[in-house]
Amino acid sequence: MKLLVIVFSALLALPAIAQSEQEQQERLREIKERIETLQEELNQVRSERDQLLKDLESNERDISELHKRIDKIKNDMRSRTDKLQELKKEQQQLEESRRSMQRRVEQEVAAAYRLGRQEQVKLLLNQQDPQHIARQLRYHEYFLQERSRVIDDYLETLADLDTVSTSIRRERDTLDTERRQLEERQRQLVNARQSRQATLDKLAAQLADKSGELKRLQGDRNRLQRLVDEVGRAIAALVNPEDQKPFAKQRGHMQWPVKGRRANAFGQRRSNGITWKGITIRAGEGTPVHAIHRGRVVFSDYLRGQGMLMILDHGDGYMSLYAHNQSLTRSLGEWVERGETIARVGNSGGLDYSGVYFEIRHRGKPQDPTVWCRG
Repeated sequence: MKLLVIVFSALLALPAIAQSEQEQQERLREIKERIETLQEELNQVRSERDQLLKDLESNERDISELHKRIDKIKNDMRSRTDKLQELKKEQQQLEESRRSMQRRVEQEVAAAYRLGRQEQVKLLLNQQDPQHIARQLRYHEYFLQERSRVIDDYLETLADLDTVSTSIRRERDTLDTERRQLEERQRQLVNARQSRQATLDKLAAQLADKSGELKRLQGDRNRLQRLVDEVGRAIAALVNPEDQKPFAKQRGHMQWPVKGRRANAFGQRRSNGITWKGITIRAGEGTPVHAIHRGRVVFSDYLRGQGMLMILDHGDGYMSLYAHNQSLTRSLGEWVERGETIARVGNSGGLDYSGVYFEIRHRGKPQDPTVWCRG
């Protein structure tokens, strides 16, 4: 996949850009060339370790995609189960109506049989008063109309029952198919996780010494910084909606993207000498990750070292980053509201635990998240 080209292809197609179509296309061609060059550099395989990292990326992309498919199947199954329950309830109500109507029809049929086929003739022969005869004929006409209505309603109820029964069979068949699909996806997920673990074991053997680990962390940091810088330059021409609340005014009033234990502090020095530019929040795998402020998705893909990464642009040079996700639920160019789910907690990017690495940046420079988020 063209990792970054897709990002800006989508963004530059948005109507919010104050440029003519021709200018947009020209800018798009320039950005594509620049990003393609950057992508080739970021993904270049220079050693066996780089190849292992590409294998890890492939493993984790598969896992992320499987999780999304499993979630979709589960959501579909919940919807179909609810619909099936509604159909069963409707079937029960129709069956009760059918039994009640059947008794009415039986009574009408019995009455018609007793009167025979010449009801109106008998009424005429058995009466002498013309006014009485007229009343009896009108009454008899109403009686026949009511009998016809009862029979028509009964037939309509039988047809509705047949339709509902067919729908129930169809929903049950679809549910059975979805259950089989879910079982297959879950088996594939187990295999993908086993493959990921095997790749991680090989990487761990290569990174046993501290110098190798330091080199990896520095490479991950440089890769993320280059991406952020390139994104910042590329989206500079994008225009935010007039009703967008300034990010800076929300300082100290935003919620954390996920509830959990913070594994480090901003600016804390690690054992290898590198300092933290963000905060890792430990949380259960699959926990929803929420946007801290309204923003536009400017990156939603895999980045080596960060795993499944989501970047939101909040305007005025502010961005928020959410890394190591299990899966991403929003796509490039989409607007998301504060508190909206944008991802699921995971351990992609080679983590050995589940959590979200969270950063806030202003014009590319990391900010202390504790100053912006409360609690």
